[in-house]
Amino acid sequence: MSSGVAWPSLATGGGISSGLEGGYTAWVREVLRAVAAEPRAAVLFDSTIKEPTELLARVVGEAFRDGITDRYESTFAGGNRYVAAAVAERYGVEADQVICTTGATSAMAMAVSAFVKPGDHVIVEAPAFDLLPALAHEAQAKVTPLPRRAPDFAIDVEALSAMVRRDTRLIMLTQVHNPSGAVLDVETLRAIGEIAAKVGARVLIDEVYADFADEGSAVRVSEVFVSAGSLTKVQGLFALKCGWAVGSAANIATIQAANPQGDQGVSKLAHAIGALVLENMAPFEAHWRGVLSAARPVLGAHAQRMIDDGLILGAPPPYGCMYFPQVVGVDDTLELASWLWTTEQIVVAPGEFFGQPGHVRIGFGGDAAALDDGLGRLHDALLRRRRPG
Repeated sequence: MSSGVAWPSLATGGGISSGLEGGYTAWVREVLRAVAAEPRAAVLFDSTIKEPTELLARVVGEAFRDGITDRYESTFAGGNRYVAAAVAERYGVEADQVICTTGATSAMAMAVSAFVKPGDHVIVEAPAFDLLPALAHEAQAKVTPLPRRAPDFAIDVEALSAMVRRDTRLIMLTQVHNPSGAVLDVETLRAIGEIAAKVGARVLIDEVYADFADEGSAVRVSEVFVSAGSLTKVQGLFALKCGWAVGSAANIATIQAANPQGDQGVSKLAHAIGALVLENMAPFEAHWRGVLSAARPVLGAHAQRMIDDGLILGAPPPYGCMYFPQVVGVDDTLELASWLWTTEQIVVAPGEFFGQPGHVRIGFGGDAAALDDGLGRLHDALLRRRRPG
């Protein structure tokens, strides 16, 4: 059945080196417009836990039921002090080692502006969420990709060591890895930190998914790490736009010196609610664990059937809400994604947006029943594509 809604034209443009314009973020914006007009749409690309609206409404109601919560305070320059204190407690650092931001994206941008000058060398994991290389290119850095190869998407620390140069100023990573869901263990993180320290580089690590793995923050492993985090992905609280950067006192001071105004987009209201959430995370942790306990078996069963039928390669990762399988016999996953939308109104994220054509990213942080329906339709569509008759 052909959809009457056109596939977003941005799917054939952009790319991970095209700068902050276009790329995955712009593609998502256009996809969401198409999905809103198509009642049969099966959305399999989202990488966020579904929003806990009832929990959020409860926190907001309690915050203003008997007047205005004392967490509602100015965020000028320094950010909300209660957010900073709660984040510091979670990371095991002092409050002055935290910068409050509108999200991990803003935190990373501030860090890059502090540590990278035009012409500096930056190493970026690949495949990668396209924001990472885009920020490095925006800073006019010389960018070298650090391969994280399928199927385990691990980091070869010897290869990284050979790649580091005297002018290397930053290594950019994600934990849990976006798009594959792979996790870097403490031993690997420690080795990466030692390699960076030899040339005076920092390691900027996007840890928006780190809570999934319970490994603890990289900032506890080495002082060369600067972590970016938020309530957006694991907790599904994208409406709050509550994020942060965490690092050693020296690294945070460097970021603040490069960004003396702080993040001026921080909302006084949103961060007041964010503080209350951070101070009582148990209900929100129970929410995402409940979502994944229902969704993960559905994903696992469908993935195994597609693997058995020779349609995809790569087992689902043990952590997170993302799956990045290789599609057998397909090199152009932009074209595949367009075909899936046109024929079945299924949306998957093409691997091209992460620098890995031939793979697709599937998100499973939403409703288990909708996931079951969408993955079943994806399986049938891939079978038909392989055997058109």
